[in-house]
Amino acid sequence: MAETGAGGSGPLLSVGIPTYNRAPLLKRAAESVLAQTHANLELLISDNASSDGTEAYCRELADRDPRVRYLRSERNRGPTANFNILFEQLGGEYAMVLSDDDWLDPNYLEACLAELLRRPELALVCGRARYVREGREIRRGADIQLEQPTPQARVSAFIRAVDENGVFYGLMARQVMRRATPLRNVLGNDWLVSAAVAMQGRVVTIEETAINRELDGTSADFAKLAATLGLPAWQARIPHLVIAAEVIADIGWRGEAYRELALPARALLALQAGWAAISWRSLAWHLTMPTFAALGRRRWGRPLWAAYERVTRALGAGRG
Repeated sequence: MAETGAGGSGPLLSVGIPTYNRAPLLKRAAESVLAQTHANLELLISDNASSDGTEAYCRELADRDPRVRYLRSERNRGPTANFNILFEQLGGEYAMVLSDDDWLDPNYLEACLAELLRRPELALVCGRARYVREGREIRRGADIQLEQPTPQARVSAFIRAVDENGVFYGLMARQVMRRATPLRNVLGNDWLVSAAVAMQGRVVTIEETAINRELDGTSADFAKLAATLGLPAWQARIPHLVIAAEVIADIGWRGEAYRELALPARALLALQAGWAAISWRSLAWHLTMPTFAALGRRRWGRPLWAAYERVTRALGAGRG
């Protein structure tokens, strides 16, 4: 029998929100969780030593709603460690994480759980991502459907299709999450977790609900992400090569979720997925863009920069 919390019947669902100095946005995220139509839930907020009004808000929220648990660090451990605290502490039968600048439709947990219970072959269910800026929907996220019959095919398909990785914010069984984590402090760390989830079962996106994601957050570009994670700046110049190397290492020997594969199959999958992680157009853009941008700041170089922008737009190259 599933755990039952203070909020109602049915399986206990856990949602974890890592946060740092974004109290107004955190309030929107937290309240979207507590307003879910599936009421039997726990909300864990892991605060990375915020110095704004986050602590006061979280303590007040925990006092008034017994479903809320507040975890506060005495120092800023960085975002990776903050996520990993949540992965360790989430106690529901099913669990997910949510960024502090995103928020859920009211039926998100109920709809995702219903699909998981209806189809036991599923490892994760997520709603369609809706990307917003200043309260206005800009676009919809990718429709990721990993229904391939073998784990190797699902992992390879995910690596080929992933971009913004809304799958990372889907609902899954707690034991699935445990086998796919911890989050590593590397570029593409969320890709590694989602690939390890796909190794364990099928992954689907449903249309009945959505996760609302704020554009231009921490992961808006690789340079910003590398700085946030404390990684060398050069990695942002060749991000897909760095990610490919991490994919090979995770599948090849680090990841717990791949241990069931025989060594030859594991090595082959590592090489296939690593190759699939490389976007050659994006790699060329990251290597050449700084030079052309510098030329564009000179009067005589502006036509070159304008031509470069036209060509890269036509080829579909860019940050992704």
